[in-house]
Amino acid sequence: MYAAFSGYHLNHAMHGCPCCVSSGDKQKIHSKELKELTCDDLSRYSYKAMTTWGNTEDFKHYLPRILELLSTGNCIIDNSIVLGKLEYGKWRTWQEKEQRVIKEFLFAWWRERINERPGFPLYVFLGINDLVGAPEHLLSRWDLSIEGAGFTNFVDFVYEYYYDLTVQKRFFRQLKEHDLCKIVSWIKSNSIGLEEGFFYFESKDEEFAERISSAHFMVSGS
Repeated sequence: MYAAFSGYHLNHAMHGCPCCVSSGDKQKIHSKELKELTCDDLSRYSYKAMTTWGNTEDFKHYLPRILELLSTGNCIIDNSIVLGKLEYGKWRTWQEKEQRVIKEFLFAWWRERINERPGFPLYVFLGINDLVGAPEHLLSRWDLSIEGAGFTNFVDFVYEYYYDLTVQKRFFRQLKEHDLCKIVSWIKSNSIGLEEGFFYFESKDEEFAERISSAHFMVSGS
C-alpha cells in the first residue's frame, strides 16, 4: 500500500472547511511522518476526507496508514466510514496498480480478521463485500476448521444472522437477492461442519456446543 501510493505527498495547504476542521485538527495530521500517525491523529480526518477536508489525492496520501491502523482492530476509526470513503472517492477509477493493491489489502485483512480473531465482523463483511462486489470472494477465504477462530465466527454468523439473511433482511438489505442466495447456499453446504463441531465441543465446551446445536437447527429447519 505504501509503495503504491508513495507518489501522493503531504499537502500542508490542504483545505478544510473552517466550520468542520480546526487548526488543531490540521496540526495533528501534519505533525508526524505518515507511518507514525496514530488513530487519534487521523480519526477526524477519516470522517471528513474529501467531503469537507482535502481532495482525493490528499486522501490517497493518508490511505495506507489509515488502512494499516484500521486492520489492527484497536482503532477508533470507524470501519464503515473508511470503506465508504473508498466508494466516495471512486476508487474503481484509480490507477490499476492502486485498485489491485486495495483489493489485495481488503482480502488479506478479511482473511486475518475472520480466521484469527473471534467475533463475527458484520460491518467489515458488508463493507468489503460492497467494494469487491461478490460475497464468494470473502466466503472462499473463510477457514472453517473446527478448532480455529473461523469456525467460531461461522457459528456466530449463523446463530446471530441466519434468520435475518433468510427472513427479516434487516442487516443485509443492501445485498442483492442473488448474493443473499449465494451466502445462504454456502452456509447450507457447510452445515455438516456444525454437526461435527457439536460432537467435538460437546464434552469440551458445553455452552458453545449448545450454540452450535441452535445454529444447526436454524439451517436444517429452513
